[in-house]
Amino acid sequence: MNAKKLLMAWLAAFVVMFVVSFVWYNYIIAECNAEQFKDVLRAEKSMGLIAVGYLVISFLLAYVYPIGYQGGAPMSEGMRFGIIMGLIVAVPAALISAGAYNMPLGANIVDAIYRIVEITLGAMAMAVVYGDLSAAPEG
Repeated sequence: MNAKKLLMAWLAAFVVMFVVSFVWYNYIIAECNAEQFKDVLRAEKSMGLIAVGYLVISFLLAYVYPIGYQGGAPMSEGMRFGIIMGLIVAVPAALISAGAYNMPLGANIVDAIYRIVEITLGAMAMAVVYGDLSAAPEG
């Protein structure tokens, strides 16, 4: 595995997902979330924990992507990978959260759809960094 590409792909996915998430949660859906999740939403977010969470998921995406690469164009491979990983991560988490906590199912489903889009965008950025892996030398 090319460590330099892994690091750059990790950073690309992290930046895209973190920035998109910041805009989504702080501007686009802030009021809706404040109402829907009022019983569980923190008054002050822990940006450190949120950043670590994004660092972890972006690293895992960047690490696993070359394993599942199927030889297509980077953007389409990133989209395919992102949608699959988004479904794996977001849908079960939304259902579990709605079942275990005082969190509305509808709002959790909206959040899951958002997460799928967010992860897909991050995976597409990461795939562009990796490029076409079918002819890439190891190293």
